[in-house]
Amino acid sequence: MTLEPPGSGGLRVRAAMASLCVAGLLIVLKMLAYLTTESAGVLSSLMDSMLDGLSATVTLIGVRAAGRPPSRSYRFGRGKAEPLAALAQAAFILGSAVLLCVEVADRIVTTRQVRFEAWGIGALAIASVIVVGLIALQRQVVKQTGSIAIQADFRHYVGDIGINLAVILGLILTSLTGIMLFDTVFALIVAVFLLVTSWGVGRQALRLLLDREIPQGERNAIRACVLAHPQARGMHDLRTRDSGTMRFIELHLELDGALTLAQAHEITDQIETNLRQDFPATEILIHQEPAGLDDQRLDQRIAETSQDE
Repeated sequence: MTLEPPGSGGLRVRAAMASLCVAGLLIVLKMLAYLTTESAGVLSSLMDSMLDGLSATVTLIGVRAAGRPPSRSYRFGRGKAEPLAALAQAAFILGSAVLLCVEVADRIVTTRQVRFEAWGIGALAIASVIVVGLIALQRQVVKQTGSIAIQADFRHYVGDIGINLAVILGLILTSLTGIMLFDTVFALIVAVFLLVTSWGVGRQALRLLLDREIPQGERNAIRACVLAHPQARGMHDLRTRDSGTMRFIELHLELDGALTLAQAHEITDQIETNLRQDFPATEILIHQEPAGLDDQRLDQRIAETSQDE
């Protein structure tokens, strides 16, 4: 994952503002379609767009906060505002899915006639075109910044395309057959999709908030980069975490015990420079110690007391 350099959060903010504007437009469009058709499927899509509006608001607040530089009170920065925003999105998605399930249950008990299906189909087709433009922008922003909040919003809008297509299919089948159950069934499919999306977004946000290690492949790349330096005798106690906008790497570097402090410092600077070439927007902390030193290590404690999760 590529992270945006500190202090250049303009892309994230613009993407969040675009998401908020699109959500407002879709809410108006789908509200008119629902009032015209009284379709459960259109209602499910409308609820999803109302959720998009809440999510986009939270995302905008999160990326603005995360983009602020470190201060005396927040010396690690405010990068975790982004996974917090993503976690809030997961909660909104879950709530929307539950409410939609309640509405579907009511529709099963009390069948309602769907009217003017063509209006609903046209409105959702227009909405899908608008969303395609937004997700193209969000994909570029995620690629350049690695923003988890924008990524969560991106995943939700990709799902919105699927929701719109499902509802359109339900309306077409209802129009052709006159069977109202099609509309209700596709609304239920949307509810299940929202539940799955909520789990995925929430799980990823929690991993960042709980300081889960970065992927093992990237940890291996860090180790290879450090040990590639000719003066590095070894390394241990590698710890990594990702705040959403900034990555943190800590490790113990083993060097020849006969080196002077100035020499050890120079070698460490060289290794940090090499690491930043492969891992930009990263805070690196390296502790130097003599090779062969027998001390208590984090790696040993983890191996003795815990298992990989």
